[in-house]
Amino acid sequence: MKILQVTTNYPTLSNPILGIFMKEQVESVERFGVENTIFFSNGSETRVGHKGGGAFVHMRSVFRLMWHLMRHRYDLIHCHSALSGMILLLSGGAFFNKCVISFQNDPEKEGDKAFFRILYPFFNKVIVKKRTKYDSWKKMVYLPNGCNMHIFSPMDKVLCRKMIGLDPEKRYILFVDSNTSRKRTQKRRDRFDETMSILRDKYGHEDIETLVMIGVAREDVPAYMNACDLHILSSDQEGSPNSVKECLCCGVPVVATDVGNVHDLLDDVPGCGVADSFTAEELAGLADKALNAGSDAGELPASIVRKGLDMDSVAERLYGIYNEIIG
Repeated sequence: MKILQVTTNYPTLSNPILGIFMKEQVESVERFGVENTIFFSNGSETRVGHKGGGAFVHMRSVFRLMWHLMRHRYDLIHCHSALSGMILLLSGGAFFNKCVISFQNDPEKEGDKAFFRILYPFFNKVIVKKRTKYDSWKKMVYLPNGCNMHIFSPMDKVLCRKMIGLDPEKRYILFVDSNTSRKRTQKRRDRFDETMSILRDKYGHEDIETLVMIGVAREDVPAYMNACDLHILSSDQEGSPNSVKECLCCGVPVVATDVGNVHDLLDDVPGCGVADSFTAEELAGLADKALNAGSDAGELPASIVRKGLDMDSVAERLYGIYNEIIG
């Protein structure tokens, strides 16, 4: 089975964490005998170490992909975002190949809705990362990204804090930031900081500190997560937030705003909660309960397996989708 994976996020020499979850997901199906070819439209770097490119690079990718498909044949093409889907569509490749697309964001949001409606007719299957009002449509598949439990698992908290130079007497709350300005705005650091202030002033958690994770090497991320007592996701918008799944795999409880599929991720998971009102006040109340309750470090990773969101289970389902389309 030969698959062309079309993506606008993939690790590079200068940015090895860019789209790392994409790389891991693509590689996860290779154990079933899938032969992957990566077509990467890198709009953030025209060449290693040189920023810029953007729309021009993606337009050039339309012609690169057109030429590539004239010379190569694949059983299936998998586009990993709305943007990569548009590149395939404009190249003409969607008209002559079996195709699947993964929407990383919310197809119900205004900014993404137009792309969703344009692309839907041209793809055999449409994978979404959260449940939507379109779930009953024939081509729709709900399949969040899986978490690599070979990398993310509970570790000794004291040792992890020592590794990254944290105070062993403090309690740390994790905030996962983004390298891009647009996504950084969505992460709502201001809401997180307000939540921390309420935790200190109203609930008396004077020993808590913020641990911000941004641009951390992939191999160090599990240590950062395991060093924390709680992860607060304060975002305005997410698809299926990887940080939530990764923290659960590390045995770290999570409190989050109601974005993406966090309700599915945190439903019935002890020590975790979802704030429906998007207010710092409600986040702080849930965080206070989580900090006081503690959690079973073994139960949180088990919830990921129970819901079929470990990478091995997701890879099996993705391979099944490929087989269904190819026939």
